Amino acid sequence: MYAVDTNVLVRLFVNDDQQQHNQAKKLFQGLKQNEQVYICSVVTVELVWVLESVYGFQREVIAQTISYLLQVEQVSLENSVALYQANKLYRDGADFADAMISTMAASAGCSATLTFDKSAVKKAGMTMLGSK
Repeated sequence: MYAVDTNVLVRLFVNDDQQQHNQAKKLFQGLKQNEQVYICSVVTVELVWVLESVYGFQREVIAQTISYLLQVEQVSLENSVALYQANKLYRDGADFADAMISTMAASAGCSATLTFDKSAVKKAGMTMLGSK
């Protein structure tokens, strides 16, 4: 199994450097049935941030990209259940990082994710500190 850094996924999806895009594409297309590429949660959060902030991708395109990664058999995602749930929250308007924090905490058995961020409470399911 290989792990990939954010920049490998950016090159794969953005294709702003043809040589690196081809190498990333070759890696993913060349995987045998029993081989996998591991993507940690930090990489998915960074990927969303880069696609939004640097490349100006629209929310729905980014959500589709995350959905694609969730469906690829040879991709092993850290906490794919939390990622799936975070992607749903993101589609509905939550900040992706907030959504990942909230859903990963829930999957770790936390009863609440406490915050001072009103938007994270409203859109990512967190709880305002002081209201508990």
